[in-house]
Amino acid sequence: MCALASAGGFAAQGSPPSAPSGPPVPIILISIDTLRADHLSCYGYPNLNTPSIDALALKGTLFSQASSQIPITLPSHLSLFTSTYPFANGIEENGERVPSGALTLASILQSHGYSTAAFIGGYFLAREFGLDQGFGFYDSRFSGHMEGAAAAEALKRPAPQVLADARQWLAGRDKNTSAPFFIFIHLFDLHHPYTEPESFRIQHPASEYDAELAYTDHALGEFWQFLEDQGLFSRSLIVLTADHGESLGDHGESTHGYFIYQSTLRVPLIFHWPDTTPAKPARIDDPVGLIDVAPTILQFLGLSQPASFQGQSALDVSAPRGSPSSRAVYSESLYAHDKFGWAPLRALRAGEFKYIDAPEPEIYNLADDPGEEHNLIADHPAVAQALRARLIDLRKRFAGAGSGVAARAEISPEALANLRALGYLGFSATYAGKDAPGPDPKSRLIEYRQYLEALQLSQTGHVNEAVATYREVLDEDDQNLPAHDDLADCYFELRRFFDAAKELRAALALDARDVRAEELLGSVWLEAGDKPRARAEFERLLTLAPDDYTGHLGLGLLDLDAGHLDVARRDFEAAIGIRPDSADAHDRLGEVYVKQADYAAAAREFRRALELNPQLAAARESLRRIGANEK
Repeated sequence: MCALASAGGFAAQGSPPSAPSGPPVPIILISIDTLRADHLSCYGYPNLNTPSIDALALKGTLFSQASSQIPITLPSHLSLFTSTYPFANGIEENGERVPSGALTLASILQSHGYSTAAFIGGYFLAREFGLDQGFGFYDSRFSGHMEGAAAAEALKRPAPQVLADARQWLAGRDKNTSAPFFIFIHLFDLHHPYTEPESFRIQHPASEYDAELAYTDHALGEFWQFLEDQGLFSRSLIVLTADHGESLGDHGESTHGYFIYQSTLRVPLIFHWPDTTPAKPARIDDPVGLIDVAPTILQFLGLSQPASFQGQSALDVSAPRGSPSSRAVYSESLYAHDKFGWAPLRALRAGEFKYIDAPEPEIYNLADDPGEEHNLIADHPAVAQALRARLIDLRKRFAGAGSGVAARAEISPEALANLRALGYLGFSATYAGKDAPGPDPKSRLIEYRQYLEALQLSQTGHVNEAVATYREVLDEDDQNLPAHDDLADCYFELRRFFDAAKELRAALALDARDVRAEELLGSVWLEAGDKPRARAEFERLLTLAPDDYTGHLGLGLLDLDAGHLDVARRDFEAAIGIRPDSADAHDRLGEVYVKQADYAAAAREFRRALELNPQLAAARESLRRIGANEK
């Protein structure tokens, strides 16, 4: 554990430090996705040494009680960058898109002459989701649509690669320019699936999470050395944090998003100040949120906070801890609500007490019970009532007053397929549009875990076992929409087409706008040979989602089979426009060109299909035939 001074922070040392005089200060913001604060040695963790991260705390300010506003990657980072609450900015799930015009920390710094760049480790923050606003360079290179384990690996980039790209950008900057820079680095290694080298796994056999963290810390140590060599480490403001933590079994949750206990909300927050900064407090124990990070950076730089920001500088500690006017930290999760129709969870922390607003409300004294094992709702009803009133007031005060982000939009089917590969369940448009109470997620934890077990079975090839487990879930709760969808997937894989259709009809009865169910239902009838039904489902699908790849590809197959070649060509071109890396669509478009005797165009499409999938025997045989005909 690194040595830290006693609590008190800037409140105990006079006015907050201002930016040092001289050249503008470079800003380096690092987010380590899915990092629990209490697994760092500088936060008191005894089972792992994290020297590189600790090095920031030794010459910086460690905030011991920082919380995420939402334990979901994209919305948490949007709160970090826009200093707005998720319910105010409208982005509360992964896969949603941040509309243009959001006022971000990057866009503010860019307007003040900063060069801005971002290097992204996980698909959740890919450029397509809109967090790139304000960045002159945004590196989020991820492979295209894949299936299974290959997709998960293609949708995350290891820390050494992300940091190497950041080093290249920094090394390539004009050293003679006086323009400062702001660089954002997102490291995704701690998010499932774990991919740390075997050597780290051997060193830390008790916890693969800790092994992955040790690997990330090692990569950061090499990055610190590069910054030192470049003369940047001592003169930059380096901020290290996380978007959320990981439950690791606490409260029965294995990952994050379902509950809003501290295991997923409490995150590290360390400010490593430039050497010339006047004051250097070691630690601040007052609760703060990620929503307060951008205001803190702007205050340090002497820049005004825009009116759209809803947080405040984490250095402004004016009210005594535990007083009615002390800072209130809000958090939420709509994950169980948006996916299953269960109750949303919202929390407010003020001082030592944390209140969770749910059908069965909870209140904890985090000073005495950091693991939130003892619900004190019966012992402190007045405190719970006061915190609930503050929570309601905060939501009323800031709802719709954020950064101008529009109402929530549906996640595209293509994005959802990639998100599912990383273990994210997406959301139902029907549930997301309602704020009905629903069952308390605590009361549905066994069902949720059983559903995840079935999902894991299906994703690892144990389809018959998955069917049995999904059936058990639905026998207990026939309103479980995802279970109907996923059971239909299993039946489809087993070629039990009519069983699949039955489950999909049940899903559509629960949510008439279930795009995934419509996609599969069209594919079911296509595989079953019922072409009229297949066409009807694909056409309805495209009324729900005009840019749906499966809909265009399915209609293309039907039109090709019917001899409607011009229409089929347009279908396949539309599918390729949505998913340019689809070997299947290029292959099918090649077939259209063959039938139209445009052999040059056909050869081009077959070659592209083989570039994308060298195992595609049909495209290879078609190319051979074209070559034979040309001879």
